[in-house]
Amino acid sequence: MRLLCALGLFLALLHVTSCLLIGAFNIQQFGDKKSRNKDVMDIIKQIVLRYDIILIQEVRDKDLEATERLMNLVNNNVCVFSVCFPSGSPQFAYIPSDPLGPSSYKERYLFLYRVQTVSVKGSFQYDGSFFYRPSYSLIWWKIHVFDRPPFVVKFSSTETAVKEFVLIPIHTSPRTVAEAARKGKRSTVDELNYLVDVVKEAESLWHNNNIVVLGDFNAAGTYVTKSDLQNIPLFTDNNFHCLIDDDVDTAVSGSPKAYDRIVVTTDMNNGVVPCSADVFNFKNKYGLTQAETLAVSNHFPVEVELRTTGTTTQTPTTQTPRRKQTDRERFLYVMYGLDAVRRANRCQQWQRQSIFIG
Repeated sequence: MRLLCALGLFLALLHVTSCLLIGAFNIQQFGDKKSRNKDVMDIIKQIVLRYDIILIQEVRDKDLEATERLMNLVNNNVCVFSVCFPSGSPQFAYIPSDPLGPSSYKERYLFLYRVQTVSVKGSFQYDGSFFYRPSYSLIWWKIHVFDRPPFVVKFSSTETAVKEFVLIPIHTSPRTVAEAARKGKRSTVDELNYLVDVVKEAESLWHNNNIVVLGDFNAAGTYVTKSDLQNIPLFTDNNFHCLIDDDVDTAVSGSPKAYDRIVVTTDMNNGVVPCSADVFNFKNKYGLTQAETLAVSNHFPVEVELRTTGTTTQTPTTQTPRRKQTDRERFLYVMYGLDAVRRANRCQQWQRQSIFIG
């Protein structure tokens, strides 16, 4: 019993001192059908549990029943004949956007967040539409800047160096400049350019410049070429920092295309653990086949860690010699695998407090 108590205390201390992890995941066509697939949902659950905040995109869930199934799963609720009962204090809560889209095809943005570490302080739905009258017409046309305008949420955490920060989600329409011109619609490049206006509106509303823009930008391939990237402010302006490089692969297909991105403002960049932004390849992590992976999504999540209270932004300038694995590292490796060791050590570099095993 004493061993179990000590183990519980150790895990509690470990969670308190770990970095806060934010993710963005385009779960392809997440709706009723996918939420009824137990094998798929078990994988999605494991992915969600990695994060303190996760943005889920491409949520095709009109009545939020699929979302509720996911919440019951991640919160370990007991369900009998579609009636679910709490098994304890909830780990996660959620905040969804309304269904968004200019046609009958609608998607939601969905944020899940760990209630022990973060809370929601505010939100707004960006409009981004304007009226335009061509010189040859007497009729004013309503122009939509985004097919799925961002649902902007401000979060707060007592554990992070940046106490309040804003997340701007985006799932752009995959539309080339030429295709957009033919159809009279906005291209992917257009939507990415207009994201600067969303950032400005969030700054103006909340007087907060700690902003993260994240999601499926479709910022690769034919939709956004390398020459396009050189003219998009999120990728060129010194006030922004793209944390996911152009040459990484966020698609399950295996082609090196960085469709999904995380971009932060300069102020927010000071609250990020350096070099922590990454792609979570759950196919390799969980040993899945290509078919099993695609059953979950055709995208991998992208993620970034936020510095916790009492950490420094200074990058270590000296390289420490190799050392033997500590008791703590051996414990993490046995219990959770190599990823847990790497993440804990990366966080430890930016913390002044230490964990000791007695």
